[in-house]
Formats: sequence, C-alpha cells, structure tokens
Amino acid sequence: MRARTRLSQAGFTFVELIIVTSITVIIFGALLSSFRYTLDVISLSRSNLSALSLATERMEFFRSLPYDDVGTLTGIIRGPIVNNQTLTLNGIEFTERIVIDYVDGLGDGLAGADVNGILEDYKQVKLEYAWELRGQSHDLSLVTNIMPRSIETDVGGGSIRINVLDQDFMPLPGATVQISNASSTAPLYESRVSNASGEVLLSGVPVDSNYQLVVGGPIGGNAYSTSSTYIADSYLANPASPAFSVSEGGISTQTFIIDELSDINITTLSAITEGSESYLFSDISQIATSTQTNVVGGDLVLANTLGVYETTGTAYLSTITPVPLESWETIRIDADLDSATDFVAQLYTGTAASGYTLIPDTELAGNVTGFTDSLIDISGLDVGLYPTTTIGIRLSTTDTSVTPEIDEVAVFWREAATPRSGQTLFVRGDKILGTDSAGSPIYKATSTVTTDASGEVQLEAVEFDMYTATTSSAFSLASACPAQPVIHRGGDVSDVELLYVPAVSQSLRVVVSDAIGRAVPGAEVRLNRSGYDVTQVTSTCGQTFFGSGVAAETDYDLTVSAPGYTTQVVSPLTVDGSVVVDISLSP
Repeated sequence: MRARTRLSQAGFTFVELIIVTSITVIIFGALLSSFRYTLDVISLSRSNLSALSLATERMEFFRSLPYDDVGTLTGIIRGPIVNNQTLTLNGIEFTERIVIDYVDGLGDGLAGADVNGILEDYKQVKLEYAWELRGQSHDLSLVTNIMPRSIETDVGGGSIRINVLDQDFMPLPGATVQISNASSTAPLYESRVSNASGEVLLSGVPVDSNYQLVVGGPIGGNAYSTSSTYIADSYLANPASPAFSVSEGGISTQTFIIDELSDINITTLSAITEGSESYLFSDISQIATSTQTNVVGGDLVLANTLGVYETTGTAYLSTITPVPLESWETIRIDADLDSATDFVAQLYTGTAASGYTLIPDTELAGNVTGFTDSLIDISGLDVGLYPTTTIGIRLSTTDTSVTPEIDEVAVFWREAATPRSGQTLFVRGDKILGTDSAGSPIYKATSTVTTDASGEVQLEAVEFDMYTATTSSAFSLASACPAQPVIHRGGDVSDVELLYVPAVSQSLRVVVSDAIGRAVPGAEVRLNRSGYDVTQVTSTCGQTFFGSGVAAETDYDLTVSAPGYTTQVVSPLTVDGSVVVDISLSP
C-alpha cells in the first residue's frame, strides 16, 4: 500500500516538472521578446536623437554664415555648402541632403503683386537625413528660414517656372522635376516635386545656358512617363524641346505633359467571321410579346386609339441565340424621334413563357437604367453566362399626338477568329523628340515585336500617345480595331486587333464612324467604276476591305449608307496602292 502511494506521488512530481518547465519557457520567451523590443525602441530613439543632434548643429552653422554664403556647391543658390554627403555619429551612418531655395514672402506681396518686383525675399534651408537601422529605413528633416540683413536682391540669377500637366492638361502634383546644368562655370543638379498646382518655381537660378529638365514619376506609387529637354547633338540635331537659358532677373517658363504608363495588348488575326440579326418590323413575327405597342408601316410604334397614342409601351423582341458565338459586339438602333418622344432599350434573359429577367449592371454596365443611344456596346456580356438574350424596347411620349418610331434594331456578334501567329510588327508613337540633320523626324517611342502562338503580344508600360503598327510588305491590313492610329490613354489598357491578309498591290480600306468617332457596323459600302461594282458591309469595327479586282484608277465612286444616317458619297476617288478612306456619318 505504501509502495503504491510513493509511485503515485513520483508521477505527480514529474507532471509538475513538465508544467513548471513549460511556464518557465513561456515567461522567459515573453521576457526575451519584450527585451528585444525594448532594445529596438532604445536603438531607434538613439538614432533619432543622433540625427536631431546633427541637424541642429548643422542648422546653427547655416545661420552663422553670411547671407550671401547660404548656398550649395551645385544647387540653385550657390555657396560653400555641400549638397549631399555621408556623416557618422554614434556608429550610425547618415546620408545628408541639403536643399536651399528662395522664398517669395507674403510681406511685400506675392508674384506679380510684389511691391518691388523681387521674388527672392529670403532663403529657406531644408535639411534631410536618412539612415538604415536593423534593416529598416528612417528619415528626419528640418526647415529653417534665413533672412537677409538688408533689402532683398535679385542680382546674380533668374527664375525657372515649370508647369507639369497630365494628359487632360490638368495640373499634376507630385511629379519629380530634375534640374541640371553641366556648365563648368555653374554646374547644377537639383530635384524638386511639383506642388498642388503642378508647379515648381525656382528663383535665384545662376545665369547660364544649356539648362536641362527631366520630369517624371513615380506618383502615388504608379509609374509615369518621362518628358525632358534635350541638347542638340549629331543624332538629334533639332530638339523639339531644347535646353534653355536663364537670364539675369528673367523668368524661363517650361511646360511638360506626363501621365501614368499602361499596357497595349495587340492581337493579329488572319480571318474573322461575324454574324448579325436585323429586326425590320415588317410584321409582328419578330416580336415575342408586347404591351401597348404596334407595328405600322415597318415601324415599331406606340398603340393608337382614335388618333391618341399611349404614353408608354413595351415590346420584347424574339430571342437571339447565335450559333456559333464567340463574343457579343454591338446593337444598332434606327429610331425616328422628336422632342416629345423617346425609347429605352434593355437586355433580358428568359422567354415570354418563363418570364424575362433583366441582366444586371454587373454583367452589362448601364443595362438597369437602359440605353437610349443609336449604338450600344454589348461586348462586355459574358457569352458563357448569356449565350442567348432578348431585347426589350420601351417607348414613351409626352405628347399623345406623336409616337417614337423604331425603324430597325440590328444585333452584331462574332462567330470565330483565326489568330495569325509569329507576326512581326513595328509599333511607333506619334510623339517626336525632334529631327535629325536631314530634317527627318526622330520618334520618341518605337518598338519591334512578334506575336506568340495565339497571335498576341503585349507592350508593357507604354506612355500615352497615338500608336500605329505596320508589318512586312507580304501582308495587307484589312482591318484595325480600333482604327489606327490607336489613341492610347495613360492608365488605361488598350486592346488592339489587326487583321492581315496576303498582300495585294491595290486596295481600299474604308473606315466608317459616327459623328463622335464610334464604329458603325453593318453600313453598306459600294465601290464602283466602269467594269467594277462591289458592295460590302462594315464589320463590328466599322471597316471593310476591297482587294481582289481593284485596279489603280482615278474614277471610282464610293457610296456609304446605313439606317439612321445620311448617305455619304466620295466621287471621284483615286485608288493607287494601299488607300484608307475615313467616312463620318451624320444622323
């Protein structure tokens, strides 16, 4: 009995030992973490105090200098102070940067309202320190103003005003502006950031020539394009934005436009097959169900009782089920309206028997409110979720003596596309740096790329511009969607499709758009002359290509028409080589 008691007590002691050991490990682990955290706090505090001590000592030194000596060796305001250097204190290495600028003080008026016309009222010194501690970056900065002991002066320099704008010509704050001058008498390299008005104003800049500016990002963590001045050389004989001079008491104003970089995705194709369906309202056979509407004389109209029209009415057209279907593209609506009448088009799923369900805005933006335009972009509609769809048309009038008239509704889609792999393209932007000695333009953005097995290639981080892609003479460009040059906006991804066919010596590509530049699909395009008469319709990109049988002649007639638009005629038309004609149709 006693033996069993001792064994039980021994086992309990062992368990206690395990528990005590675990608690000890937890406590000492917490104490160790707390100790390490305390050391980090102490180290950071010591480094901050060291930086502050350095900064305070340096500021006192600056204040002790004669006013005329408060300047940096290669900065805007010249003096004996070193712009950038490395200092060590308490075992910590600090990177020191000093920026000294003139300030236009409020006391005697600002800018043009300055009573004596001198904007260099006093100097402002900004002292920055940066250092690394335990793998992390830290910084500290101090700013002080240095006042002249007598009246301010603008002797010894001029001013530079830099305006930074975005692609929409709006002021762009936060852009980095680098100012340099490699002159042996007044070398300079400084960096500033544009203010809320997109400006950088530098006063007291040493008088000299060949000043250069480089303006760019990043801004807000995003990469931006770069714009700069250039010094003429053997390559760039005539810069479009040349280096400039600063004169005594003068102001040199420079303006730069930059914006966010973004990608261009290019796809090359060898064939495209498209389909369409038109609702012509010759009878009610293409209407699944309707309320207070009717079909009269080839038009969908509001129902009429003894000459009085209903104020509203709705018609659901027969369901569209394209087979095959690769992508939805466009709806084109030809409507006759006056100030009292209107229509709204919306897309639905379902049938008259099962009921119609409105496609949400998450699948087709703007569908909940509805569309009132003649061209509706439905390319964002997922064909996997919506292989079929139904168009609902709601008519309305505020004058019961008149009705809106829908003459035609046409739906366009793509059935298939064949990629053209391994297509080499030369892509060029429209911006030029200037010209060479022969007067030929030197373009800012050029690249040569080749599409992959899927006919695709991506141009990464491209600046805003208008871009044109060309290829070898073995191919003719039958369609460019969107039409070239492609307008590429900063911050937006551009998708470009290029349809190439075997080259022909004589060809005509017709690009048809409406008054605001949108592609008009299904437009009828007739090209004719003696011995040649061909009529084709435009694709969903509003283009059609005449190649086979076209000869170099000067007496072609070109006629372009589409429901709801005024017919355009070009006569005579000369075809000689690869010709592109842009046609704008008015309602």
